[in-house]
Amino acid sequence: MSSVSIKAGGAVLAAALLGVPGLAPSQASADPVVPPAGGVLYVSNAGSGDVSSMAIGSRGELKLINRPVKTGGATPRGIALTTNGATAYVVNSDSDQLSVFRVGPQGALLPNPQVFPTGDEPWGATVSPNGRTLYVTNTGDGDDDDTTHGVGTISAYRIGPDGTPSKIGDFKTTADSPKQTVLSPDGRFLYLSYANADETQDSPARPITRYAVLPDGSLGPAQDVAKAEPADYGITVSPDGGLVYVTSNVAQDVRGFRVGKDGSLTPVTQSPISVRDAVGLKVTPDGQHLYVCANFDTTEVPGSGLLGFTIHADGSLTPAAESPTLTEGTSSVAITPDGRDIFSNMQDASQIVASAIGAGGALKPAPGSPFPTGGKRPLSQSLAVRPVPATTPR
Repeated sequence: MSSVSIKAGGAVLAAALLGVPGLAPSQASADPVVPPAGGVLYVSNAGSGDVSSMAIGSRGELKLINRPVKTGGATPRGIALTTNGATAYVVNSDSDQLSVFRVGPQGALLPNPQVFPTGDEPWGATVSPNGRTLYVTNTGDGDDDDTTHGVGTISAYRIGPDGTPSKIGDFKTTADSPKQTVLSPDGRFLYLSYANADETQDSPARPITRYAVLPDGSLGPAQDVAKAEPADYGITVSPDGGLVYVTSNVAQDVRGFRVGKDGSLTPVTQSPISVRDAVGLKVTPDGQHLYVCANFDTTEVPGSGLLGFTIHADGSLTPAAESPTLTEGTSSVAITPDGRDIFSNMQDASQIVASAIGAGGALKPAPGSPFPTGGKRPLSQSLAVRPVPATTPR
C-alpha cells in the first residue's frame, strides 16, 4: 500500500520569502488567459517541489506546457485556482508556505511565484465558490499542544483583485490533523475531514466538522455534524449540495451523507460501501457518478485503481460500468467542468491516467495514457483543472 503521507524533510527555504516578485496588478480579474482548447490540468509534484501544467487535448490526452515550475517551497500538495483561472495557489507541507502563481497566456503557470508563510504543515487548499476566499488546512498545528491545544487550524485568506491573498484569520478545528475542506455550492457551509498516517483500525472514529461561512469569508464556530472512520483523507460534495461523501483509508470504505437545509448530515442508505484503501474522490458535474481512488501500489490487488459508482436518488452507490480502471497508487482525482474527462495520479510512477467518461460512468483511456508529469511523486489533493473558456468574473 502506498503511503498517503510523505515527508520530504526539506528545510524551510527562508530565501523564498524574500525578494519574490509580487503579482501583476491586474492578473486575477483582467488580462484573460486563453488556455488550450480542452483546458489545463495542474499537478503538484511533492517529490520534485514543482507544479506541472498539462494541456488537455480533444480526446483527453495530456501534453506538458513548458517545464514544471518550482514552488519555492518543499513538498507541494494541495492546489486550487481562482474562479477565473488566472491565479493558482499551492501549499507546501514541509516548508509551511503558500505559493501564489500567475497563469500565463497559454495556461501554464509562470515561474517565480509569490510565497507566503502558513501554519504548520499545510495540506489542502480550497477556493470559495464566489472566488473571494482561500482556505488552507494546517494539519500540523497543535502537534506541540501549543495555543491550539492539540487541534489543527484552517486559515482563511481574502483574495484580492490581483489574486494576492491577505490573512483573515485562523480557525480551530475540533480534532488534530485536518486534511481536506469542501464548500457547499452556495458557499454557506464548509466541511472538513481529518486523517493521520499513524491511524489504525483501533483508532477512534473521526468527526466531520461543519463551519458556517460568514459574509467576510471568516468561519463560525466549528460543529461536528457526523462521525466517520479513522483516516478520512478525502471529502467531496455533490454539485447540487445535497450529498457529501467521505473516504476512510483505514476502514477502507466510503460513507455518504444527505445534507440538511441547516448543513446537518444524515447517513444515506446502504452506507458505507467498501473501497480498498480509499483516499481521494470526486462527484461528476452532473451529479450522476462518484469516482474514488483506491490507493494500492499494484494493480494486482482486487479493487485497486480508480473506482466508479452510480449515485442514486437517495444517495446510495452502486458500481458503475467497467469499474475499476486499473491505476497503481492513485490518491487524487480531478474532472473537467464539462464532465468529459477524468484524471488520476500514479504516485510512484509520477504519471497521470487520463480517461473519457462514457455512458453509465464507464471510463475509456485517452490515447497515450498514462502521461508523465515531468516532476516526481504527485500525492493526494495534487490535481486541479482549469476550465475553458476562462471568462467567469471573480
